[in-house]
Amino acid sequence: MMKGLTYIEYALVIISMAGMAIITFANVLSRYFFDSSFAFAEELTIHLFVLATFIGASIAIKRNAHFSFRFLYEKMTAKWRRITLLVTSGLMVVFLLLTLHFGLELALNQLERGRVTPALNIPQWLFTLSIPIGSLFCIIRTVEMTILQWKGLHSSPVAHQWEASETKSRELK
Repeated sequence: MMKGLTYIEYALVIISMAGMAIITFANVLSRYFFDSSFAFAEELTIHLFVLATFIGASIAIKRNAHFSFRFLYEKMTAKWRRITLLVTSGLMVVFLLLTLHFGLELALNQLERGRVTPALNIPQWLFTLSIPIGSLFCIIRTVEMTILQWKGLHSSPVAHQWEASETKSRELK
């Protein structure tokens, strides 16, 4: 199941980043050659950016790539590491649940009111759904990483996946 979620995350990020690049490039060409820009370019690019941000945050949680005070964490005893892990994970899940709730509430409100985007006349709630969907992905990844770190706490904290490749590259020099 988690492998499927990973594929969905990567597909969404690739599609949104490629979409932003293509739309922005086409808009620049349009401005340069025709002295006019696409009305929908900014609107669609912003919505794709929000989607990429939330899904990218989920990927970062999975990779343990978020900013952390690793120095302090590594100085703690195993008991305090577990407490810190539970507190920080709990706070993250609470925040993400609130983001999911209010994002879903906003999308439903837009659906009820029949709001559409200004340039494309697409229902606004379709784009707003990226907030609760991204929050849900982040919640799943937070719980997953909390469980993995809890199981591995008796040895060393879960290291960022890039650290291993950086160490290998230093050894090759």
